Amino acid sequence: MRDILVDTNHDLIIMEGDFLTGESGNQSVELVFLSNPGEWKEHIETGIAIERATKGNIDRFLDRTIRVQMEADGYNLEKLIINENGISIDGSYE
Repeated sequence: MRDILVDTNHDLIIMEGDFLTGESGNQSVELVFLSNPGEWKEHIETGIAIERATKGNIDRFLDRTIRVQMEADGYNLEKLIINENGISIDGSYE
């Protein structure tokens, strides 16, 4: 998937007066995980709000939320592992 790229601070990358574009699959996954529902004007339901889970319970609700959000974003989720060490996700955009 190609899109406009952002840096590690989530600021747009501008080179030679234009937006830098490139492979953005990993970036898109990261933004869905970090976003809270209501932050995207066009798709207000988008967002996993992963920060809420950092000190909360790891349960089936988080698993379902991730699966639903990734599917809605067009991500073909092949493997999802959630444990006390973090989240591992494997798949690709269609």
